[in-house]
Amino acid sequence: MKRAVSLYTFLVAILVAGVLISCTAYEFRGAVIEPPDVAVDFTLTDQNDQPFRLSEQRGRVVVLFFGYTNCPDICPATMSDMQVVLNRLGEQRDKVKVVFITVDPERDTPERLQRFIGMFDQDIIGLTGDTTALTAVYKAYGAGASRRDLPDSALVYAMDHTATSTIIDKHGQRRLLFGFGTPVDDMFSDLSALINE
Repeated sequence: MKRAVSLYTFLVAILVAGVLISCTAYEFRGAVIEPPDVAVDFTLTDQNDQPFRLSEQRGRVVVLFFGYTNCPDICPATMSDMQVVLNRLGEQRDKVKVVFITVDPERDTPERLQRFIGMFDQDIIGLTGDTTALTAVYKAYGAGASRRDLPDSALVYAMDHTATSTIIDKHGQRRLLFGFGTPVDDMFSDLSALINE
């Protein structure tokens, strides 16, 4: 009888240990914002010349990236990575909204944003607005940008800018930061975890 009780106790211990291991919290691969904070709401104009309000995205995971359409490297590379992530998400892609906010409103009209976004994924949102509205968004999300003149270039100037993406969860909380060059596998894994929370 003692042997049966010992065996039973041993099996229960193994079962409990297995449950605890399976319940281990997911470890995010991006930089975790701890504690999470409320994402500041804003309204800007999208590539279809329609208002876009961040708070209307509740229920979706939002990826915010600040860039410009004449960017020669960081912006197209980031949008290309986001396109791959969205495609890998498959049926869950509608639970993520990728948002590209211009740091060059002088040139990035809705029409120009539409052409730029069209090179990647039609589900990506491109945003612009007046200087006051954009400056407030930059400040709220720690995005910096400065103009650098290019006197010998047809571009005339470039924008040096923050290359970090801010990830907002389904409840409107800032949760993660993805630095430029974060592997696609890591972004896919983190976004999938946030979708399924």
